[in-house]
Amino acid sequence: MQCPLVLVSGLLSNESLWQHQVNHLSEIASIHVISPSQNSSEKMVQAVLDAAPPTFALAGHSMGGWLCLEIMRRAPSRVSKLCLLNTTARSDSKEKRARRQEMMLRAKEGHFHEIVEELTASLVFNSHVIKDVKKMFLEVGCEAFIRQEEAMINRGESRSILPDIGCPTLVIHAAEDKNFSIDEHKELVAEIPNAKLAIIEDSGHMSPLEMPQAVTTLLRYWLGDGWASSGFFIE
Repeated sequence: MQCPLVLVSGLLSNESLWQHQVNHLSEIASIHVISPSQNSSEKMVQAVLDAAPPTFALAGHSMGGWLCLEIMRRAPSRVSKLCLLNTTARSDSKEKRARRQEMMLRAKEGHFHEIVEELTASLVFNSHVIKDVKKMFLEVGCEAFIRQEEAMINRGESRSILPDIGCPTLVIHAAEDKNFSIDEHKELVAEIPNAKLAIIEDSGHMSPLEMPQAVTTLLRYWLGDGWASSGFFIE
């Protein structure tokens, strides 16, 4: 019997982010890709819960990882396993919040394409996927970007719920991720009772696209019964 798996996309991302995972995990999982773009965390979380099966394994990238934590706050009984990729439980610093506000203003003033260029340069380590990442960002578009940033600006912290997460949890860090540090991912593992860490080398923030085989392999082990004993993971 296939395991229901919900993949939650991050900022400016859609099903293209998860294409390799969908292609190579569909024989063991019934996969639902959800890419929320509402203007509040409450609406985003509700959108995921409304589209998801009654119970499911849950994985989220970046903004999607934060939404996964909020789902664990609101509906933990529906989640059988949790995977957090390139994300954080911390609230934004003043600097990051100001940066979001600046980008929102520039987007409203017609500079969205410039923002896409800047984001791609800062988030992507492997140059061979730059074209694909830009294409995805432009497909999601300016209006969705503004709504998502509104939700992110108004979000709170998620650290307080980490000790209450009871399901098996995998945290994936990319060694070249300039957006979220190894310390933020180690913090998740330290505070979630049944969590393990995997580190992907030679990848920036967009790990499902930059190192798709590695992410897919990790998710395959995580979905399986013996994932906790795999040598891929760090206690």
